[in-house]
Amino acid sequence: MLAATKLGLRARAPGSLTTTATSPVMAAGRALFSTSENWAAANRRSQTTIRKHAGNAMKQTSKQPAPSLEKAKMDPSKAPAFVLPETFVIPPLSRFPKQFKPLMSYLWGIIRVKTLDFLLSRQYRFSSMPGWRQKPLLSLKKAPLIAQTKALHRQMNEAIALGDAEMLEKIVDSYLYVPLAVNIEQRPKGRTCTWELVRYNKEPRIVSHKIFPLQGTKDKLLWQVTVSIASRQRVVQHERGKVVPGSEKELDLVENVVIGTMISNETWATVNGWKIISTVQPMTPEKWEREQETVKLLAEAGAGSN
Repeated sequence: MLAATKLGLRARAPGSLTTTATSPVMAAGRALFSTSENWAAANRRSQTTIRKHAGNAMKQTSKQPAPSLEKAKMDPSKAPAFVLPETFVIPPLSRFPKQFKPLMSYLWGIIRVKTLDFLLSRQYRFSSMPGWRQKPLLSLKKAPLIAQTKALHRQMNEAIALGDAEMLEKIVDSYLYVPLAVNIEQRPKGRTCTWELVRYNKEPRIVSHKIFPLQGTKDKLLWQVTVSIASRQRVVQHERGKVVPGSEKELDLVENVVIGTMISNETWATVNGWKIISTVQPMTPEKWEREQETVKLLAEAGAGSN
């Protein structure tokens, strides 16, 4: 789900923003502990070695069956957590196609996806009304969703800094939890870290909002919200109670954090708690082309299974 590439973070002069070249959620863990092996190296380890480093967290995860839609029908908490197709985060204008025809096609893609997302979410909101003049049970208000994402984002980074794998497991999806738990276990003995959110450089905002039916079920919906968080973060590493020289860093980051949960279309209540699923990069024209190929393959696979 996440690219196993090297960390693309670097410090910038105050006031400038850096967009990470890799997943910022994974980057957060790697940035906090720069002395541990990078994610690419960790990804090459065998499952036996990973279990050795991850300890009980990995053992517990390995006992659990792989998530599947069939299991999700019986136990929603085992639903696969993946970023829904066409999660469209609009990039800067400088990344838009320069030629007329590709530009028109790209703009149409933006309009189509955003319109469909809007209509589907409003359709489900309308369906949640107990009566014609009664208030919908499904609330799509932006403020609570943004507040939820900000809280999870802060809690995740604090849990990584404290090395609290138990808390981390409650905050992030299982596919993110394992590599982050490995990262914590690989921290050099006696090494600790403090993390601080200095400020928000911009007000966090929702850049994608999707509600989608879970295939194979009639009463469950996947609900995903992507929030763009532009912030300045400070990281300081400590060695046996003393600050490691040169370890203090301030980074200006832009993170498109995807949180998700599942809701029942009968009660319109969340079936499980919100968790961080992943982060996504802006949908550049190149990424959009690849996304369309993926969507086509998924559609063909769905048609073949019917």
